Amino acid sequence: MNIKERIIKRVNDINDPELLNELLSAIELEHEIENFHELNSSEKKAIDEGIVEADKGLLKSSEDAKALMNQWLKK
Repeated sequence: MNIKERIIKRVNDINDPELLNELLSAIELEHEIENFHELNSSEKKAIDEGIVEADKGLLKSSEDAKALMNQWLKK
């Protein structure tokens, strides 16, 4: 029996909902860590530029931001 099969067998034997929730949280956290998106240089540059603009008071309204996001998502 391999490790995954052993884990599945043990989990199937657990009846404590709190323990099952803790196990699920640990597994989901590991999944998030494995699938973490690393920013590339252009993304980092865009964020830095946005911070500079915000520091200068050059901010967009929520409505403008939503409109821009909709335009980007259509591309």
